Amino acid sequence: MTPFSDAPPIRCFLSYARQDDVVMDFVGPFASSLRHYAYADRGRSLEIFLDREAIGWGDLAQPAIRTAVRSATVFLPVLTRRYFDRPYCREELFVFYNQASVDGVRGLLLPVVLLGHDHLTDGNPDLAVQIVVERQHRSVREAWLDGPSSPTWRRTMLALAGELVDHVEEAERRLATEADSHVPDVEEAIADIERFGYDTSHVVDLTSEVLQQFQDIVATATDDASRAEALLPGALLLRDAARAYERRVSEVDRLVRARPFRLGPDAAALRELVDAVEQLLASTARAELMSVPMRRPMIAFREGLTTLRSAVNMVTAWEKLPNPGQ
Repeated sequence: MTPFSDAPPIRCFLSYARQDDVVMDFVGPFASSLRHYAYADRGRSLEIFLDREAIGWGDLAQPAIRTAVRSATVFLPVLTRRYFDRPYCREELFVFYNQASVDGVRGLLLPVVLLGHDHLTDGNPDLAVQIVVERQHRSVREAWLDGPSSPTWRRTMLALAGELVDHVEEAERRLATEADSHVPDVEEAIADIERFGYDTSHVVDLTSEVLQQFQDIVATATDDASRAEALLPGALLLRDAARAYERRVSEVDRLVRARPFRLGPDAAALRELVDAVEQLLASTARAELMSVPMRRPMIAFREGLTTLRSAVNMVTAWEKLPNPGQ
């Protein structure tokens, strides 16, 4: 058996909303404690990356992600409600989860929840939330509240470090002994990708229509209550369509990672519409701030925008992938 001292370091990537850490100052003590306890208790050193550029993930669709999964790199998203509102955080979560699913090592995704526990329910339709719930997330709330010098912190970090090492060693055994997981049938995959082209066209048309309606309503409504009532159906329609599209993008992303497909649908039109929605919401921010009735439709619009932006980021990344599935 290889002695622990000769075992390679376990590579860990921490994904988090930077603004959270500015206030909470959690990530530094968290990383330091994990490093210490993983080695002190299990004899495995950790190499923890806090910057996606440092681990070579500058483009999440590049082969670096596949290489990271196959070298048993752990993905540790530090979750709050803000995390789910950040398109780049959602993209990191989806891309790692999809590649880990293709390679049969989902255990390398270890979500830890700092705040926002009530958001993580089985009934939440958000795909990112569903992934976290499926992975049986770990809470670090009480440890953070009690502080790095507390018994609660030490117990929580020791347990998490041990669990991390267990999952990595299980993944190392699987990756060393098992062949690639199921590769989709070529004809079925091509047909699915063709359907995805129609899905993209549909969400482009729907977003364009809702955007035009939004502009017309804002220009013609006489008061905030009537304006909010008129905006709500379109806001909910856009939000629900965006969630469905994000799910489809995630499904196709797994196809990309399982086979070397050259993908077709161009995200340029949808990307332009997402930019237009973002600009429109920015122009109405004051009205939302001053009007309680306007907040409900605007929340739905913003949820749809965040989800669309996440989906578009993934589709855009495919365009830069020189050799998909490799």
